[in-house]
Amino acid sequence: MIRRTPTLINMSDLDVQDVRDVIAKQKTDSALMLKMKRMAENPAMDNEDMEMLDQLKARYGDREKRADVGGSTNAAS
Repeated sequence: MIRRTPTLINMSDLDVQDVRDVIAKQKTDSALMLKMKRMAENPAMDNEDMEMLDQLKARYGDREKRADVGGSTNAAS
């Protein structure tokens, strides 16, 4: 295999911060997915499961509200 020098990409401070934000979001999403997996494997609800559901509602609740608003305006048309 022929090796070559890596391509360097110029990045500003804002680009670096964007990458850090994406990585942080991926980590929190993966932690949430692990909690969801444990909940699916054990159907008995406990306090940790209720906290996870609250986190899901806080994170994705605004998306549902926007979908409801969009759906209600389309239904009225």
